[in-house]
Amino acid sequence: MAQFESTEQAYGELRDVRFRHGETPGRLWLPDGVDEPLPLVLIQHPGMSSKDDAIVAGPARAWATTHRWACLGLDAPGHGERAVGDPFAALRDPEQATAMAAQFAGEVRDAIDALTERYRVDTARLGYYGYSLGAMLGVPAVAGDGRFRAAVFAAAGTGPLSGPGGGEGSHLPGLADVAVRVIAKEQDEIVAPESTMELYAGLPGPKDLVTLSGGHFAIGDDVVGSAEQWLAAKL
Repeated sequence: MAQFESTEQAYGELRDVRFRHGETPGRLWLPDGVDEPLPLVLIQHPGMSSKDDAIVAGPARAWATTHRWACLGLDAPGHGERAVGDPFAALRDPEQATAMAAQFAGEVRDAIDALTERYRVDTARLGYYGYSLGAMLGVPAVAGDGRFRAAVFAAAGTGPLSGPGGGEGSHLPGLADVAVRVIAKEQDEIVAPESTMELYAGLPGPKDLVTLSGGHFAIGDDVVGSAEQWLAAKL
């Protein structure tokens, strides 16, 4: 069994827990003073980012305060506390990318299990919001876990990390019971529109597509607000 180590600080009405489960660094924001089990939302960072950046920490603090969700961030392989010189090297090799996605999916499952043992988490109300790398890693992670109720995949499409839209190797059948919102960017210079639409078309369960202005790297309040709206409605 992987070792779990953590430190905790209190900020107003929030508890900020930094932990390491085995080799996986994570951070958990918990609203204080809540007795009932909490919905848990995993907020996953894009490439070249980490669990400590504003793209994760900002929504985590806001959602934990406003919605009384437990909000979780994990450093993806090659990022954050386990950063490597070229975190995108694995993405240029389809086999390595597939292995990275499988590794992360296992880390998500194991981290949620470990947190559930230590904190009052409602595993019937799990949500996921990922952007770019975080979204594409999220497809197999959410599909493989089987406990998530809702997910938002922003600036994502099919590919080595997320898998194909159908047929052999597709993770999408595992999302049949997950309400999924896909957020596309109008001027996305990284993810092709065809890739995004292939991902959306292959989703077998409740789904929704939102297109927002801006390029791939424009992660504004519109993106975060759209993700929040979907999760709040579905959790």
